[in-house]
Amino acid sequence: MSPSNPSSPDPELPVTLPVVREELHVGTRTEEVGALRVRVLTEEHGELLEQPLVQESVVVERVPMGVPVAQPREPWHEGEVLVVPVYEEVIERRLVLKEEIRLHRQRTSTPHTQEVLLRRQRAVVERRQADGSWAEVDHG
Repeated sequence: MSPSNPSSPDPELPVTLPVVREELHVGTRTEEVGALRVRVLTEEHGELLEQPLVQESVVVERVPMGVPVAQPREPWHEGEVLVVPVYEEVIERRLVLKEEIRLHRQRTSTPHTQEVLLRRQRAVVERRQADGSWAEVDHG
């Protein structure tokens, strides 16, 4: 470096270097880029429901007995039959089983069909279009 060149630094002079610091600021912002809506639709449909109608009745059977007994007895069951004793006092003051009433249950079943109204819901998902209208999104 020659003394005649004014742009050359003087070795005797201190050199100043600038110190630079960069700062980064990161942030977020919310921007709407689209919209979805979900509607739940309730649909009704009729369906045939088959259910047997069960009916129970009692058959009364009177069985004459005429048997003397020492003391009365409470009603009792013989299998599915309820036996209800009926007593009568006679003049001698002895107890005679006059008759038994036997009650038999009979059950009948008749097929029955009736239409009932059932409801089912389905969800419809729609996306807002650029023109502001709504279009259903494919379920697949």
